[in-house]
Amino acid sequence: MNTSQPQNCNTTMIRTHALLNIAKSIRSIKEAKNQGIEYLEPNIDLVAIQRKLDQLESQYYFNHPGYVTNLTDTVESTKTNPYTEECKLLSPAGNKRIWHYNEAAALQFIPTKLAVIGAGIDSIEIATIYQALGSNVDIFITGDEVFPELDKDINKAFQRYVKRLFKIKQQAEITAFNCTDHHVQLSVTSKNKMLKDTDYDAIFITDDTDSQLDLLTHPFMATCFPTVTWLGWTEKQLANCELNYKVINIPWRSLGRANTDVNTNGLTKLIFNTDDNTLIGGGTMGNNADEIFGEICLAIHNKFTADNIAHTVHAHPTLHESILLAAEVYNGTATDVLNEG
Repeated sequence: MNTSQPQNCNTTMIRTHALLNIAKSIRSIKEAKNQGIEYLEPNIDLVAIQRKLDQLESQYYFNHPGYVTNLTDTVESTKTNPYTEECKLLSPAGNKRIWHYNEAAALQFIPTKLAVIGAGIDSIEIATIYQALGSNVDIFITGDEVFPELDKDINKAFQRYVKRLFKIKQQAEITAFNCTDHHVQLSVTSKNKMLKDTDYDAIFITDDTDSQLDLLTHPFMATCFPTVTWLGWTEKQLANCELNYKVINIPWRSLGRANTDVNTNGLTKLIFNTDDNTLIGGGTMGNNADEIFGEICLAIHNKFTADNIAHTVHAHPTLHESILLAAEVYNGTATDVLNEG
């Protein structure tokens, strides 16, 4: 969820998150076989999904009169993703196979092959939706990280997790669009090597501005699989300031709940100010990570110390225990994992 989106995008975001919930259901069905339960492949009824999305949108208008109601009303003028201007120069205007956020959320059709151009929350969420619905998705990013504003360890863990879902082309540059009525052919270099020209049924060009978010005050949350969250200072930011800090990483494989849920690839990361032991940054990466993120936001907002967190009861078995463990590791009192030093 990109919290920087203006209010006239709220209805589009409702559609997106309804689609993400559908994607989560499809994923749960497919992954049940890892626990010895197998279902038939899901049947995607695009008309029924569209009807449900329209109902949700109408309900939102009823409860929030006065919002913009045209799904094609965009806010691209407020966005500055470097890929956007580059792609505008290369791609023809008005092509139904070249999408921005609103067109992608409209679910006009399900492409067999989808190219996602750009990094950030919108990019990964749209890729997540269409991959679950059956599209083969390639993601092209200018750098090496899909979430450039977040730390390298979170990006590395996330990209390792999703490599079986998407093909991520790093250090990519789009050199040409070749559009027809049936597809868009992309010419791309990645890491200074020319890739084979590829035909796509649709191209999504992200207009995301995640890198402009003030992570010290605005929560970052990508509702994908796995979910990625963050609030407060990152190691990238702290490298350029004089704060004294300590980073604690808790891999979810140490959690009983994560093991029973076959959800061991996640992590919880907390950053404490070592001068006063307050929590100044933190986030989670893993399936259902958003459900425990509120505790981190509350702790940062109220300047909780590691002791405050460690002396708060955390139910067992839950993913919340990863936050407790991180505080105990910081204090050197953890009994479930090895302490440092």
